[in-house]
Amino acid sequence: MSKPLISIIETPNPDAYVFQVQETLVASGTHEFLNGSDVSSSPLAKRILLLNGVELIMIAPKFVTVRKDPHTPWQPLAERVAQQLNAFLISGDMAIIEDSPEVNVDSYSETEEQIIAVLNEEIRPAIAQDGGDVVYHGFEDGIVKLELIGACGTCPSSTATLYYGIQNLLMEEIPEVTGIEEVNPHDT
Repeated sequence: MSKPLISIIETPNPDAYVFQVQETLVASGTHEFLNGSDVSSSPLAKRILLLNGVELIMIAPKFVTVRKDPHTPWQPLAERVAQQLNAFLISGDMAIIEDSPEVNVDSYSETEEQIIAVLNEEIRPAIAQDGGDVVYHGFEDGIVKLELIGACGTCPSSTATLYYGIQNLLMEEIPEVTGIEEVNPHDT
């Protein structure tokens, strides 16, 4: 059996790398797991989060973003992540074991459908190139509620991405949007 190819790519966040693979890990979407969270639905997350220094893993269709703690150097961590990812790919296990919940798109307003279309067609592909994703959490009184995940979750450039990039694009394309609000469900 040939060894799966893994490309390691730096992101704008110095604490996050993208590990790009040729195999499809999940059919669609992204799945984020923090160290210490329930990883029972993800054999891949379980494997990577066992590595000392790893804080977060985000699994996307063709890549994995790994965020480390700021005090852990990337070398040799990146090599250990790649080794674990390679072993996982060879195992043939599923990255995510889940029941896909049905999203009721009928519950979205016309404006929300426009917002989601812009997010899916213009914003998410651009953010994915840097190892992140954006999660839509709602639209209320002109404000779009969004969460940046993966490499973008703690990136030094995340505020600029959110307010100067995403907010400006949404306000330009959808007149009903007057601003955005960052959502962080990990804050308690």
